[in-house]
Amino acid sequence: MADFLILAASGEDHAGLHAWRERTAGLHDFVPDYHRLQLEHWIFANRARLQGKVMDIGVQNPRRWLGNGYFTLGHTADTHSDRVGDVTALPFDDEELDAIVCTEVLEHCADPFIAVDEMRRVLKTGGLLLVTSPFLWPWHGTVNYPDYWRFTDQGWRHLLRHFSTVTVEPTQWTAEAEHLLDLVRRFEGWGFVHDVHGHTGYLCEAIK
Repeated sequence: MADFLILAASGEDHAGLHAWRERTAGLHDFVPDYHRLQLEHWIFANRARLQGKVMDIGVQNPRRWLGNGYFTLGHTADTHSDRVGDVTALPFDDEELDAIVCTEVLEHCADPFIAVDEMRRVLKTGGLLLVTSPFLWPWHGTVNYPDYWRFTDQGWRHLLRHFSTVTVEPTQWTAEAEHLLDLVRRFEGWGFVHDVHGHTGYLCEAIK
């Protein structure tokens, strides 16, 4: 995230992030949007901390570059994941994992509180959780994979309150989207610019 903020402050903005992606070896090339690009850059920037037994929950494009201890967990057998399991009842012992990556999954969980408690349970003391979920984002549920929730900054801090350290960073808008959001805010009467906040999502780090 720090590298991204340097890019944004330097005026490179989304063009800079796209350039970063082009010169970063090992990333998959599905990245379709600015929100996702920030998310993947954030995980890549934390790769040195994602060591040991690392579980990636619900990922469609596995991040195999994270190393030999990395594996994926899917909710059904047809996801081609390394393991199958429910994030609200993880098939692991207490304190079994060194790190967890859980991106764009919790909005699909009927009870995200149980899911977060389960991730905390299976993490070792001092273990790292990188977790995200969209905020200002279209509904994208299906019959078999509902879309229930959107979490604010305060919502994330409440969800992660049992972790020892929590950091919540908002994703950034492109300049064009920032202008469109301001137009919607004014025409829909959402409130004064300093009183309301909207982001496509949040990048949350929690240490057990």
